[in-house]
Amino acid sequence: MAGYKKLRSQSAACRRFLFLFVFTLFGVGLSVFVLRTNSVSSIAKEPADESGHDGGSSWPQNPNLPKQSELSARLDKQNQLPPRNRDMFPHLAKDHITIVLYVHNRPQYLRVVVKSLSQVVGISETLLIVSHDGYFKEMNAIVEGIKFCQVKQIYAPYSPHLFPDSFP
Repeated sequence: MAGYKKLRSQSAACRRFLFLFVFTLFGVGLSVFVLRTNSVSSIAKEPADESGHDGGSSWPQNPNLPKQSELSARLDKQNQLPPRNRDMFPHLAKDHITIVLYVHNRPQYLRVVVKSLSQVVGISETLLIVSHDGYFKEMNAIVEGIKFCQVKQIYAPYSPHLFPDSFP
């Protein structure tokens, strides 16, 4: 009788395993089918046009953006500049550490972070990227005063701070 119960429990375990295997196989097959027929994947596979652009971006080529103000255009040009302090720290390792700070208009907090970062051992071997969500002179002055590593500033040229009456 004990042998019969052991055989019966092994059979039940085998059935559960077989059910789980078939269910998993079905799920994987369904996932592959959905991914192949998904329209998003076809966007990512568009061939390159004559300009070399692969069309992988879903952003429109000519978005309906408002006319840039003088400050907005200046910030847009600053985004294209290389990092500052490259003359002081000309060679970053290929696997260098990149630190990204996203800042708004809290100069007292930024001063604390910059002072703290300046005391880190090996900070000269990093790239510091400061992303501003608006243009604030005091915040900009703090970042321009950084002399302990390479610094790249990024601005949002169509920020709501620059276009308070209309946001693209």
